Amino acid sequence: MPEIEISVQRSPGAAHARPRFETHRVALGEKASILDALFTLQRGPCPDLAFRFSCRVGMCGSCAMVVNGREQLTCSTLVKTVGSQLRIEPLRNLPVVRDVAVDLKPFFHGLSPRAAAFHSARRSCMQMTFTDCPTIVPNGRRWTINPSALTAVPASRPVPLVTLNPRYLGPMALHRALNLVVDPRDKARAERLNLVAGETGAFRCHTLGNCRDSCPRGISPTHSMSV
Repeated sequence: MPEIEISVQRSPGAAHARPRFETHRVALGEKASILDALFTLQRGPCPDLAFRFSCRVGMCGSCAMVVNGREQLTCSTLVKTVGSQLRIEPLRNLPVVRDVAVDLKPFFHGLSPRAAAFHSARRSCMQMTFTDCPTIVPNGRRWTINPSALTAVPASRPVPLVTLNPRYLGPMALHRALNLVVDPRDKARAERLNLVAGETGAFRCHTLGNCRDSCPRGISPTHSMSV
């Protein structure tokens, strides 16, 4: 198996502690992901290395880190597509808990009811997808949804602009709002539009396209915010 060189940021998480980089060489399989490389470090020279992961299929975003200067989902990015030398750092726009693990509370704050109220006004209805069950029965009432009535909206990722303006809701929350606004079953359209049109909403986007460039699936959240 080929060896690669990994420099990973280490920090104790204590106040005012300065981070440092540790460099190690490890052997990996041809189809190893960057997350696999971190597990190899944890099983070997860095048993106390802290990092986040969850689904491991490129959907949840928990394992996002900066790899060679670019935001990546480490579970779905193969080492061979990046190179034989990796420099792994935590995300830049979130506080570091330890090493490359960050505190996700500021990110999820943008999805909270207090910040954006981006929750369905018909929760029982929204628990199912229209593609799986065109006819949905919420609270005893039947709703028949024509798939053409809904706009296809892809998933989105966090954006570096949040670093400059922590109050900015970001593309994830704004994308969630769009999903609900275009759903004919939802009854809070005016409320949501008022929220996304506020000081911290869609008009705060600078259309830099960083969210599009950082998205591992080539999606443009900027387009979703301008719909």
